[in-house]
Amino acid sequence: MNQEQITAKLSQINSKGLEASFSLSEAALENAQKLAELSYAASKDALVNTQDGIQQLLTAKDPQQASELLNAEAFQAAGAQAAAFQKKVSKVLRDGNKELANVVDAGIDQLQDGFQDWVNTVTANAPAGSDVLLSSFKTFYGSALQGFEQFRAASKEAVAKAEKTTEQAIDAIAGQVAQAKKVAIPASRTRKSA
Repeated sequence: MNQEQITAKLSQINSKGLEASFSLSEAALENAQKLAELSYAASKDALVNTQDGIQQLLTAKDPQQASELLNAEAFQAAGAQAAAFQKKVSKVLRDGNKELANVVDAGIDQLQDGFQDWVNTVTANAPAGSDVLLSSFKTFYGSALQGFEQFRAASKEAVAKAEKTTEQAIDAIAGQVAQAKKVAIPASRTRKSA
């Protein structure tokens, strides 16, 4: 195998790596767009709800009516809306992480296949008497494959940690909403009985 053939094989491997990079970039942009759309919709809903609440407060005829408008149910609705938004964001992130993991796996598989093809070509065309060089080359190749597998394992671990952190954040918000309900419901009952 001459230098030109080796360069062509390496170029082919690099182009597959670039394709994987483009796939990752596209996935990241799609997820960013989904998150932006979710944020826009949630902001719009929150603004409309706030505007409606303010309008109702301004039209209240007395303080008791205004107090009833600011009851626990209104705060519960806002908390439920925030929790629903967090669940949607979590789903987008979880789906994006799965897509990212799939692209990384496919990219690693392509690189491994490309390197294996390249190694097979080089070793098949090696000149006689280059056994020692070929042995060290195969050892280097084995180390490179281990590096790919370590990267694959690290990316899967990072995805799992990101999902766990997102789930913990959603659980924390749900806990805060539940706590606010517990505090707000007795307070609204006290106002109504007075």
